[in-house]
Amino acid sequence: MKKIFLLIGFFGFQLNLLSQNIASARDQGEGAIVTISGVVTNGDELGGPIRYIEDATAGLAIYDPVVMSNVNRGDSITVTGVLVDYNGLLEIQPVNELINHGSGYAINPQIIIPNQIGENTESELVSIENVEFENAGQFFSVGTHNFESGSQSGIIYIKAGSSLENKLIPSCPVRITAISSQYSFTGFDGYQLLIRDENDFEYDGEICLSSGVTQNNISTSSFDVNWSTNISSYSNILYGLTPELELGEINDPDNQLSLEHTISLDNLDAGTIYYVQAFSNTENENAYSALYAFATQSTSSGEIRLCFNNSVDTSVATIENAQFSGVYTNDTIKAYIDKAMHTLDVAIYNHSDALITSAINDAYDRGVRVRYITCASTTTTALGSLNDNIPVLQRPQTTGIMHNKFIVIDANITDSSWVLSGSTNWTSAQIFDDPNHIIMVQDQSVARTYELEFNEMWGSDGNEPDAANAKFGNDKLNNTPHQFIVNGNQFELYFSPSDNTTLNISKALKTADEEINFALLVFTNNQLGNTIAESFQNDIQINGIIEQINTQGSEYEYLLDLGVNVISHQGFGDQFHHKYCIVDHSNTDSDPLVITGSHNWSGVAETNNDENTMIIHDVNIVNQFYQEFHQRINELENQVEPSYNCVGESCVDPLDGSGTYSSLVACEYICSSTSIYESRTQDIQIFPNPNNGRFTLQIVSSEYGNIEYAVVDIQGKTILKDYATITKGLNKIEIKNNLKSGLYFIEFANDYFKFVVQ
Repeated sequence: MKKIFLLIGFFGFQLNLLSQNIASARDQGEGAIVTISGVVTNGDELGGPIRYIEDATAGLAIYDPVVMSNVNRGDSITVTGVLVDYNGLLEIQPVNELINHGSGYAINPQIIIPNQIGENTESELVSIENVEFENAGQFFSVGTHNFESGSQSGIIYIKAGSSLENKLIPSCPVRITAISSQYSFTGFDGYQLLIRDENDFEYDGEICLSSGVTQNNISTSSFDVNWSTNISSYSNILYGLTPELELGEINDPDNQLSLEHTISLDNLDAGTIYYVQAFSNTENENAYSALYAFATQSTSSGEIRLCFNNSVDTSVATIENAQFSGVYTNDTIKAYIDKAMHTLDVAIYNHSDALITSAINDAYDRGVRVRYITCASTTTTALGSLNDNIPVLQRPQTTGIMHNKFIVIDANITDSSWVLSGSTNWTSAQIFDDPNHIIMVQDQSVARTYELEFNEMWGSDGNEPDAANAKFGNDKLNNTPHQFIVNGNQFELYFSPSDNTTLNISKALKTADEEINFALLVFTNNQLGNTIAESFQNDIQINGIIEQINTQGSEYEYLLDLGVNVISHQGFGDQFHHKYCIVDHSNTDSDPLVITGSHNWSGVAETNNDENTMIIHDVNIVNQFYQEFHQRINELENQVEPSYNCVGESCVDPLDGSGTYSSLVACEYICSSTSIYESRTQDIQIFPNPNNGRFTLQIVSSEYGNIEYAVVDIQGKTILKDYATITKGLNKIEIKNNLKSGLYFIEFANDYFKFVVQ
């Protein structure tokens, strides 16, 4: 390969006539038109059309999507263009003229120390020796990764689409070669190294982990820890209930050298998070993994419940009919908030519903510790009605958003710990109109993991937030458990942007043997688009629904052109807000699973937003999602707007547009008298419903006693409170009150039942 001094010698006369050296060009500053020559040190590896050029004096970035697209690493070029400052990085933009003198040239990187990453090395190819990464043994994700060399620290940045994305982070000291760059909104600081590919890591033959650390054979009292190394070595782990690993060290009892390592942790507590660090050693060397969080199986019920706010097609049910909650969606959320007896953590992107706000205030009033996180970039009008004593933290307005929609209830109580998540924001349109779902999981290990994520955003595990220590977006770490056993089934959980969520969604998609059905608000993630395309080309049946088909970078047209059955929901009814995907719903010999949560299949969800994603390997839950999907795709394929008829107390869509009611909400107000929560007990009913303020409360009881009940309006105000004595069997309580027309609730034994006064 030619070296830089050969380039200068060969082109010396021409360069003197046409260009100046890069150092003098940089000195001219913004707005200057310069002509420079040098060797290009990167191609498409960094994503997009940016190129870095270097000569014997300095380096400079060049950005021009048209002119630079065919320029490759090792090309010798002369360019003329305007100097601009882009977020602190001096670059030529646009390029007025380009001459490519040929390829095969190279720049020898200069050896520096981390403290020399800065303006004096900007855009130059550099090398640093003895680099150790902070999160060694995990996987590279898009964003920044910290490292140390000696006593100094630095940052590398992995761009979206990089070949290093989702690759193992070196767990032993390496020499790195990279381009020194800058990204800063202020023009100060923000210096970072850009790694081009895996060849920029140089190993010296020391012991190193060659795989990530995984958790297997999870039970209520034990699990196995597995990893691999590049050379035969001994197996050890450090572990504890805190990141300090205070419970000590466990060594391989057989004391055998091996490339494949397994250590079993026994005598553990159920439903508990443990921190683990694996390390392997020879006589002279040690290799340590990153710190991992693993959870034992809990002894909770593992019950998973689903609610869809639009109708479902139960004709394709195989185990249990999916429940649609319609106008009772906020009632259902309130019912779960009412379960909280000790702690209630709320992380919600947007919230305006008064009933849910009232439930949160009631929880605080009965002594529950309430903590509330939202996003400063949304209106969240409920904050104006929230009890002033409830502590609130808002994610500051940045390039990302706090997009979660989850609740954690009594995480430390085995039998009453619940997580509520899904796609639904707590606004009127999202609750009652836009196709959405909520999912409720009764599992202590899952609840404690959500609580751990909440604490990281909250900045503490205390009652009050620590804004100075609060971490959102790229500041968060991959520090929560990901693998669980819930109700006897595998259950995965990932938080964005720290946990390589897109990689894990892609892995789940690749398990498909027969069919993938996705239902998405937005689909712009190229990696997932490619995974869907590859699955289709491997004869997997693909069906999809996308709402925002015209979003920049949408995968819609790409998949259509391949022949994938993907259907636009844009302009059809209300906004399709789901974010779920079903794999092999009907093949129980495969691994039926569903992917759900707040995470849109987009770049910002992967790299900037605070999100949560569940991957649930439970054939019953998978089928319930399929009941919803089957209904939605039938509506789209028939291109008939939803309409509804009352059939008993249910609202049924005849699928031909002939229904009496155009709105499910309107139908359910008239047709149905029970909430999704009540439908599981059926021991309390209201007749008639709707009514004129005179109605009968019918209660079926298994014992004698006194009960308290109340009539509450839509704002949460108590209109009437009274007591009654009930006996075993059927009881009827006549209620007569001059209520105004509207929507009301009967509150009884911490449950709410909805009725309408006409």
